[in-house]
Amino acid sequence: MVSAQPPSSDGVDRLLTLQEAADGLKVHYMTAYRWVRKGELPAFKAGGRLRVRTSDLAHFMTQRRVDVASPSRDPGRTDWPLHVDRLVALLLMGKGVDAGGLVRKVVADGAAAGDVYLHLIAPALHRVGEAWAKGEATVADEHRATEIAAAVMARLGGHFRRRGPSRGTAITMTPPGDQHALGSAMAADFLRAASYDVHHLGPNVPLDDLRLFLQVVPTDVVCVSITTSGLDPSVYPELVNAASEGDGATVVVGGQGADAAAAEAAGAVYLERLQDLTQHLEHVAGGR
Repeated sequence: MVSAQPPSSDGVDRLLTLQEAADGLKVHYMTAYRWVRKGELPAFKAGGRLRVRTSDLAHFMTQRRVDVASPSRDPGRTDWPLHVDRLVALLLMGKGVDAGGLVRKVVADGAAAGDVYLHLIAPALHRVGEAWAKGEATVADEHRATEIAAAVMARLGGHFRRRGPSRGTAITMTPPGDQHALGSAMAADFLRAASYDVHHLGPNVPLDDLRLFLQVVPTDVVCVSITTSGLDPSVYPELVNAASEGDGATVVVGGQGADAAAAEAAGAVYLERLQDLTQHLEHVAGGR
């Protein structure tokens, strides 16, 4: 609902246009307008245009947890299991347009993009992988579903761009023998949202090439996503050694195929959940 009341004249609040508020929320103008019409985002008309107080915008962001670097503490407001079921069906049928439409609707209804990664796309891809393992889907079906998901993620990428000073440089990748790229791509977006400059190297990166890259590009964090189980344990110390040959970057390892004991024995940081990544880096930075 749009209020007809003028703003307070205490001089504390700055008034924003609805477009400026939408830019601050990293959503489309019509999404912000929908929130105004539903009475969720306070706004009023002045000079024929919708205006939003900065204090109301800050409160709305706190309540809604729009910050994609820190996914919502209450993702339960969205019926994730229902959406996962629908997305799995669309992915396996190869309906890319409909899959993209489903994700856009979930975001438009107020879900943070980070929650969409964690509670919709990742579980749906896991289900697709299970279907392949059970013989219910072919390799072609699984590859097609992955490509559709990658295209959907590419369209969500804008939600993870942050303005402001850089907090450091990060590399995201998978090690030799791991061809599953989407976990590292999700990590790349989470790091971008946390104001890191990210070099996303993608899947199956040879360690000699990583060493050369690190000698040229000063890097703070090497984030390694491992989906394939049973990788040679020697990969972990080799990753840490490659990082030490550069500027001594921290190696962070995660993913359903990662070996926590091997990673920690090698001196890498093991994180079980993707949503813990930026929180861990903030803790490390705060301790310096």
